[in-house]
Amino acid sequence: MILGHGIPKLLDPQSHINFIEILFHTGPLSAPLAYLSISAETLFQMLIAVGLFTRISALISAVNMLVALLSLMFIRWEPFPIYEKALLYFSVYLSLVFAGAGKYSLDAYIRG
Repeated sequence: MILGHGIPKLLDPQSHINFIEILFHTGPLSAPLAYLSISAETLFQMLIAVGLFTRISALISAVNMLVALLSLMFIRWEPFPIYEKALLYFSVYLSLVFAGAGKYSLDAYIRG
């Protein structure tokens, strides 16, 4: 997620802001929404990778993927193979929301 989606958007955030404006017609909210999406695909992915604040990071990432999934399905009317990866990511994040990071994570280390 970080390499394929987060870093390219982090390097060129204006194109992602424009994409959100065109797709959702959000006006002045386009920039904050784009930066939220970019942070969900970079910062929160790093937190999930090390197991720190895993459940909240996974929840934010799941919401981000749900928006992507629904926009691909109902706004752009893409076929299933196009939005299959978003559905897969959403499923993984949702399972992390409920299961947590596990015993070899920073969350478990902090809790003792």
